[in-house]
Amino acid sequence: MEIIFAGFGGQGVLTSGLITAEMALSAGKNVTWMPAYGPSMRGGKAYSVVKFSDGVIGGPDYDTPDVVVAMNGPSLEFADCLKDGGLLIVNTDAVDTVPDYNGRIDVVEVACTTLAESVKNIKAANIVSIGAIIKARQIFDIEDAKVALKDYFVSHGKGKFAEANEAALMAGFECVK
Repeated sequence: MEIIFAGFGGQGVLTSGLITAEMALSAGKNVTWMPAYGPSMRGGKAYSVVKFSDGVIGGPDYDTPDVVVAMNGPSLEFADCLKDGGLLIVNTDAVDTVPDYNGRIDVVEVACTTLAESVKNIKAANIVSIGAIIKARQIFDIEDAKVALKDYFVSHGKGKFAEANEAALMAGFECVK
């Protein structure tokens, strides 16, 4: 599984990748995570690539991702790399127009920021996107993902945010039909 989280610096796309990598590790997968960002982190272009597999992973760079999360309009450029039948999660709070991909890929529109606000966790739009991926592609058991999410925040000294981020994860999970 190859996932790209893309957006502007400050939208949490590097953290989304790291959390997803931690979820894959806790599921017993081999994992790579590669963050990338432009010269100005806040507001500049940023993305992270997560790969996980039961087998050997050749390298951390992306080739033909299975999933792309576009947290803003410029990030839609990564959709062109998606494999046929791949999944594009679009943050409709920051993307005005979603292109027509002529059925080549699956597109799921998620109001990530609105959903984060609805659970009173405005900074967790990125976590909402992870929940949407989990539901749309069943990449992890949601209960195991919640445990890995909590472990991530506790291990980074931010355990007080674990419950609020679980609410954001579930908001994204539940919004996908």
